[in-house]
Amino acid sequence: MKPIGKTLALAIRQKRTQLHYSQEFMAYKLKQTQNAYCKVELGQTKVTLIKLIEICEVFEVDIHDFLKPVIEPVLKVA
Repeated sequence: MKPIGKTLALAIRQKRTQLHYSQEFMAYKLKQTQNAYCKVELGQTKVTLIKLIEICEVFEVDIHDFLKPVIEPVLKVA
């Protein structure tokens, strides 16, 4: 089983690429460096709730809708 942090990082990257957003664009919108944002997608930096809310705002998606496919597999295993 993947740790939830890695699963969340992968979901963020997949959504970003689905929207055709660059890491530079995301970093700009989140007021951080591209390197710092890259570490989020690689799972090297833990995503706080506040940061996740900001990311969902950039994606223009409800946080519940974003997290549902991330959390459901974890809950089924537990």
